[in-house]
Amino acid sequence: MEGITVCQPPLPAALIDELLVFWQDIFQTDYRMFRGILNGDELEHNFDVFYLVGDGDRTVGSCHLTFPVADPARGGLGEVATAPAARGRGIATELCAMARDDFRHAGGSALFLGTVNPAAARIYHGLGWRKLAGANAMAHVADGRSPEAFFIDHFATGGPATVAAGTAAARVPMIPLILYPHEDRLLDANAGLVSTRYADQSSCMGLYPRYGELDAWFCARTGDGRAVGLASAQAQGADGCQVDAFTHHAWEDAWADLLAAAVAWAAQRGSCWMDVLREDEEKIARAEKLGFRRIGVARNIGDRAPAAVRLQKSP
Repeated sequence: MEGITVCQPPLPAALIDELLVFWQDIFQTDYRMFRGILNGDELEHNFDVFYLVGDGDRTVGSCHLTFPVADPARGGLGEVATAPAARGRGIATELCAMARDDFRHAGGSALFLGTVNPAAARIYHGLGWRKLAGANAMAHVADGRSPEAFFIDHFATGGPATVAAGTAAARVPMIPLILYPHEDRLLDANAGLVSTRYADQSSCMGLYPRYGELDAWFCARTGDGRAVGLASAQAQGADGCQVDAFTHHAWEDAWADLLAAAVAWAAQRGSCWMDVLREDEEKIARAEKLGFRRIGVARNIGDRAPAAVRLQKSP
């Protein structure tokens, strides 16, 4: 077994191919979209570090640290993987501890990760991560605050938010926004996001791809880089586009601007509509104030029994 290799994008082509296969075999997930990160496509937005352990000519252990160039205080940890034949040797523990320490030394304050593996969660807990309520996600807060205290402080101060087309710069900042326990139940029908107040969120670093794979999306961010709202637009064939938006409650004023950005994108492609759960009455009222009107009952969303109200934007 070799020591730990620390590397940053762009990675060699052969190593990229090896890692994509390694992670796909471990997680049984298609990792082709990850090639861009390994090639260095996000260098403008994110600082990525890969911690690898090799055995001969193959990788047997990995983890991946990401934090935004513009806001290094928050980060995410992913791709924590150990080859089956190399498990039980403490590889993952050593890799995660090194990534945690490097993040803290770089000035990081909150490092997020997601796991559905109870054994892995115990390892993370021993390294200082703590579970977030309503999510299979954990946060390591450098100053010892609980995740709940971190969320209060993270969204404590207001200030104006600017809406712009979404980019990879939001990969990490969107994590605390999505994991926050919002009052609206269905946050974004296009991205399949439900508030952690009502349903467990089983992802963390896997949240960004939900938006990256959509036709168009937008982010409301404060001057200090916090993501406080998201909106989306997804074409639905010849019928037009479905749009949606949500914000942290302290930035509810940005909701109209976010939705307007999604509607403007959709308007070039025909009609647009929203599907909103009936119990999200305040969200329905906000949409109606912006010119949406009820046209019927939509399909059920996910595994939720209550039907959604379909609202169409008036011309």
